[in-house]
Amino acid sequence: MNSKKRNNSKNKNELFVYLDPKFVPADLQKFCKDLKQNQLDEKSFLKKSNEINVFLTNFDLDKLQMNFFLLLIGKRLYNFCDTGNYNLKIYGGDELQKSNIILGWELEKYKFQKFKTVTTEEIGKSLTLVPKDIKNKKEAYFFIRDLINSPPNILGPNEIYHAAKEHLNDDYVCKKITGKKLEKTFPLISVVGAGASKKNKPIFASFISKTKKKRKIFIIGKGVSFDTGGLNLKTGVGMSLMKKDMGGAANAIGLAKLLSKKNLNAEVNLLLCLVENSVSDNAMRPSDIYKSRSGQFIEVSDTDAEGRLIMADALTYASEKNPELIIDLATLTGASRVAMGLEVPSFFSNNTTLSNLLNKASTETGDPLWQLPLWQNYNNQILSNHADYKNIGSSGFGGAITAALFLEKFIKKEIPWIHIDLMGWTKPNKYSRYEGGEAMGIIALSKMIDDMFK
Repeated sequence: MNSKKRNNSKNKNELFVYLDPKFVPADLQKFCKDLKQNQLDEKSFLKKSNEINVFLTNFDLDKLQMNFFLLLIGKRLYNFCDTGNYNLKIYGGDELQKSNIILGWELEKYKFQKFKTVTTEEIGKSLTLVPKDIKNKKEAYFFIRDLINSPPNILGPNEIYHAAKEHLNDDYVCKKITGKKLEKTFPLISVVGAGASKKNKPIFASFISKTKKKRKIFIIGKGVSFDTGGLNLKTGVGMSLMKKDMGGAANAIGLAKLLSKKNLNAEVNLLLCLVENSVSDNAMRPSDIYKSRSGQFIEVSDTDAEGRLIMADALTYASEKNPELIIDLATLTGASRVAMGLEVPSFFSNNTTLSNLLNKASTETGDPLWQLPLWQNYNNQILSNHADYKNIGSSGFGGAITAALFLEKFIKKEIPWIHIDLMGWTKPNKYSRYEGGEAMGIIALSKMIDDMFK
């Protein structure tokens, strides 16, 4: 491709992104020489008249990080470009890498202004072609972000249920269990939500895809609409972001929606555990012991480790159905965030083949997930002196692992299972101005499921 061909486009604004140096025109080669390895700076962008050239030929990252980086590049491009309609051309890379740049651009359009008296209008800049698949992903991301960003006085367990119902109703049959029936059939979900007001009573919700198949997938989301920590009350700083503790449920809903767009040879079952972990005379106490749906007795060592309690009953229910796959998503531990940071959710699995498939999907899509071990030697940390198990490890170390080991107690050994421990929140950086709730892992998971159940 030469300079003359570049300028022959009928489109008014041109965006050229070079991933491979062999595609850079001869007259632009000099701009690539001074680029520092694996760094993006002002030298990476060349703007002249209606043409913007972006040089990414200096990057030598592994496939996962490069594919994730291209999503960030899309966000950076959106912020770099002025208003107008842009014809994007990407030279080098595969189709997934190219789609990540487009998805990044589209995601940077997001704004959450429901509670702003003065709002800003959408900036008039767009790409000439956005594939339907990317529009579906964008819709899922925006739904997840809206849900997580909503304040807990507006979005309680019942509101999450209705949001999911509205979002999925065309493709799923839904039902919910509350009150005495919940107390009897999902006792841990009931007791965790017992401290909340009547308005925010606990709910177990299920959504089953309308297309019936013999093969079954279960997706489970932790939906704590707000987590005070219960009687083990969090500090003010620790509580400040706890509206995002329903991030697992939000991501699970988004994943279910993405799967409805695919022609899967499987029935998708979405389970949502919806509670508010609050403080009242009905709240569970440290040292309380409760019988779970599985029949195992659980000692509440810490009321702030409530997520694994509600997930335990849902995992038991899913296991009773003997599906081919169970996936749970939860903002479960701060320990995972300490180890992995904000961008990389950890995952655990009881099946090596399944782990390999998810690692492959994560790498190919650039949607980061990183495996941590179900280290069985830590099991003694969750053994209780007075019950079968306790809901938090006895050591200050390996908290993400002991939480996953606790969940594993409610899974039948022969059922392949993945547990995702995610942050559900992102902060601004040099690529993106956005801060708020975030979708995590759903692109990799949807690809893995698509590959498994075609």
